Amino acid sequence: MLRAGNISVMIRGKQILQDVSVQVLPGRFTAVVGPNGAGKSTLIKVLAGEISSTEGSIQINANEAASMSPKAMSLVRAVLPQHTQVHFAFTAEQVVLLGRQAHAATKNENSAVVGEVMELTGTSAFRSRIYHTLSGGEKQRVQLARVLAQVWEQTLYPRYLLLDEPTSSLDIAQQDIIFSLARLACTRNIGVLAIIHDLNQAVQFADEMVFLKCGRCVCAGAPPIVFTQSNIETTFGCPVNLYHLAGRSHPFMVPSHNPLADAPSFQPCIQFNNNVINQ
Repeated sequence: MLRAGNISVMIRGKQILQDVSVQVLPGRFTAVVGPNGAGKSTLIKVLAGEISSTEGSIQINANEAASMSPKAMSLVRAVLPQHTQVHFAFTAEQVVLLGRQAHAATKNENSAVVGEVMELTGTSAFRSRIYHTLSGGEKQRVQLARVLAQVWEQTLYPRYLLLDEPTSSLDIAQQDIIFSLARLACTRNIGVLAIIHDLNQAVQFADEMVFLKCGRCVCAGAPPIVFTQSNIETTFGCPVNLYHLAGRSHPFMVPSHNPLADAPSFQPCIQFNNNVINQ
């Protein structure tokens, strides 16, 4: 288990996180949601060991994260930040291979893992291209392949994947692929924590959800329990409606206020299978 216990973070006199507790279980997908400035990226940085908390502790597989060496840490957790810069003329394949640096593996073993994750992420077709020539979405998928390569091998010990807005540069088809890959990672004894802005995607893919607001945890738990109108409105300060579709185990969320609603020619509605829901 990757566990953050009562984490508080203060930066330059400003309270960013206050008494936040989160746990990421192997084989489970945890989605962190909240408005801009809620402290979501700071939470990922603390879990990753990039910054230290003012109070609280981080444990990884019952070990204090603060006592783990960088190499030991890299073998059990991989991090995909919002933005990653590559300052050298690496090919896409070489960037993915960076995820294998901490592993005591042969060249053939590394090549097999890199090949598998590049195939899964749809990056094999441009494996020989220079990274800087790729589009934003292609770069994002290469970086995802890199962090998958870091934790992909089947092992007895649990590993963890931390994703900070992993679909920010991707179209809707690619977004679905990325979150499906995150679910696939869960089948390999990997716990996934992802910051997701789209609440409907979060409730669709997550086993657990954490709602953050102003550095505090509003609620946390299984989506059927915490994905409620009250929790969403409290967290985001925006009125919403929840709707249920036949065959779906989870509701979907639609903001209930539209600034165009007063325009004479505008009639806000949602249409699904010829059933119109007027707002």
